[in-house]
Amino acid sequence: MDPNIIHLLIAGVATVVCVVVTALIWRRAQVKTVFWWIGLTLLPMAVYLAGLGTAAEGAARTLYAWWNGLQFTPIEWVGLVLGGLGALLLVGSRLIPSESAKDRREAAKAGKQPTPVKGAPSAAGLPARPAAASAPRPATTSTPPAGSSSESEFDEISELLRKRGIN
Repeated sequence: MDPNIIHLLIAGVATVVCVVVTALIWRRAQVKTVFWWIGLTLLPMAVYLAGLGTAAEGAARTLYAWWNGLQFTPIEWVGLVLGGLGALLLVGSRLIPSESAKDRREAAKAGKQPTPVKGAPSAAGLPARPAAASAPRPATTSTPPAGSSSESEFDEISELLRKRGIN
């Protein structure tokens, strides 16, 4: 069979798989994730249309020959472990939630520090608490009615506990 047909089939199948995954995550994922999948969707067909199918096939054959020729010496093991650790960090970094630009703008307007990301180390080196959902604060009066100071304090404490998810 003609190698160009095989390369076209592989590129087509890879593109369709990426389109399906992109369509499935479209509404639930963050914008950066959707853009990443759209970029990944474009790559297989770009490789084929640029005429790099034979180069990709050659690279795959070279990688296969390298794998079969490994002697697994201590130096090669260290190289494989370092490469695996690097790949794990690259993939794992995509799983760390990031603070959105909207959250940073809201924090700047309020004059506060941005809320730490869940699981990120704080200044003390301990994991940070999860950020509370930002709900609009109810308008408060500047002068509470006489005799209601204990009630307003109780309401304020109740509001803080509710924000933290403690009922």
